Amino acid sequence: MKKKLLAMTLCLAMAFSCVACGGSKESGDAAATTGAAEATGETAADASGSNTVVVAMGGGFSTLDPGYVYEKYPPVVVTACYENLFKFYTNDGAPEPCLADTYEFSEDGLTLTVKLKDGVTFASGNKMTSADVAFSINHCKNLQGNPSFMTETIESIETPDESTVVFHLTQADSAILSKLTYSALAVLDSAVVKENGGTDAADAATADTAQAYLDTTSAGSGMYIMTSYIPDDEIILEKNPNYWGEGTNVDKYIIKIQPDANTQMMTLSMGDVDVALNMTDDTIAELESVENVEILNAATKTVGFVMMNMNETYGGPVSNPKVQQAIRKAIDYAGVQMICGQGTLTPYDIIQVGFMGSKGERKTDYTNVEEAKKLLAEAGYPNGFDIDLTVTDLDMEGILLTDLAQKLKDDLAQIGINANIVAQPWAAGYGDAYRDGTLGFTVMYWGIDYNDPNVQLEFLPGAVVGLRAGWTAEMNPELAAMYQETMNATDNDARIAILEKIQDAMYEDGPFVMIAQAPAHIGYNTRLDGVAISDPYALDLTLINVK
Repeated sequence: MKKKLLAMTLCLAMAFSCVACGGSKESGDAAATTGAAEATGETAADASGSNTVVVAMGGGFSTLDPGYVYEKYPPVVVTACYENLFKFYTNDGAPEPCLADTYEFSEDGLTLTVKLKDGVTFASGNKMTSADVAFSINHCKNLQGNPSFMTETIESIETPDESTVVFHLTQADSAILSKLTYSALAVLDSAVVKENGGTDAADAATADTAQAYLDTTSAGSGMYIMTSYIPDDEIILEKNPNYWGEGTNVDKYIIKIQPDANTQMMTLSMGDVDVALNMTDDTIAELESVENVEILNAATKTVGFVMMNMNETYGGPVSNPKVQQAIRKAIDYAGVQMICGQGTLTPYDIIQVGFMGSKGERKTDYTNVEEAKKLLAEAGYPNGFDIDLTVTDLDMEGILLTDLAQKLKDDLAQIGINANIVAQPWAAGYGDAYRDGTLGFTVMYWGIDYNDPNVQLEFLPGAVVGLRAGWTAEMNPELAAMYQETMNATDNDARIAILEKIQDAMYEDGPFVMIAQAPAHIGYNTRLDGVAISDPYALDLTLINVK
């Protein structure tokens, strides 16, 4: 596959309304419409010059009930139809109040008190109160679906009055505001959800029957309401007539579920869709000369890494710290970027570019083959060694892990390490071995569960991913202790200082080498403003306007 090198970042800074969670200051009059067609077969070409926008996105999901959504694309819909206490208005910023007006942590970090915005109404016309917030968080928690782990540090919720929500935490959690931006923790109209079988009770996993309802319509306070959902085919969103805030000028979204990148490329180039979310490095090349099409290439926060097991039983020679340093120096980071495609970055270490506290990029000229050979000799392997490099049948944002393994094999050959690639399907043993910490040497990727640097703490010794590399807390107690220090640091400046210390400590030491932040590619019609790549939401429809 032809790949090009273009390590670039995308500035995604956008203004947002001081009144509403979704609209931007440039959103204009929400009533400025030109009458979008009502037929679900409408295309972008039909809507040209109108305020209907057609979006093509991938599939791979079975529900749009916010309490269950966990896959990549449902947040496109949830963020348009619902709102959260906090929101990311830019891809590289911190969470900011949305339905929250003000917030305050207790001195010990165990209590978060949130005051709600006044005058917020749901699509039904019902007023939003603290009871709706408590219902929504407990609903997600007690459904016990994939995203319920976001609520693990929430012990209980108090609602002393209609505009106050008090979260009591099991431990200080400096990522709690980021977690509260997650789509599964969107605020639901509790009265409507309860009328349709919803519950936030402890037995919600078996007693809740609202999913069928929430798969066909929405029950939020967002700028849009869902009026139609045909699984694996199409979703229709229309302007919420009871929206409490300032809206954009897009009246209707038609979301086509088109997983194939070539199909999206052709429909975008022909004007049948306005935005294509599943572009690849190859398909964007086909769009470069297409009139009225703009392309965005930027790194996501999905990161590929090399893992070397610290337990010599599994890692053999790669358990040696000098060997690990040699491998770091042998990797051709610029070449990895070429394989991954336009927009790829190489993070300084475990905190990706775009996260609070990131130290930016590892310089691509960090590679030094001669120094790597010297380090290998110091480790006792002047002539190198043979080792199995296990790889599985997964891809990282469309980039095959087998391609990354082959690149690593080629790079290590330059210093005398003969890596024998062993392919192992995820379902046929690799997944279990990876989680159990019995893989010796591998290339893997990590997709963030929520948009906060604390998700990366799992790479520390004694943490979840650290233990997968046989890296126990006892091996580096000082670094391991930084996990809880970061969790306790609810002040952003204090947290950034700790995160920077973590990155410096792991820059040249430890069993992980972050080799690439995978890119995302979006193509869109130039008649639109505000289209941007978003890690939390894939695409935030509430920031888009028709010119």
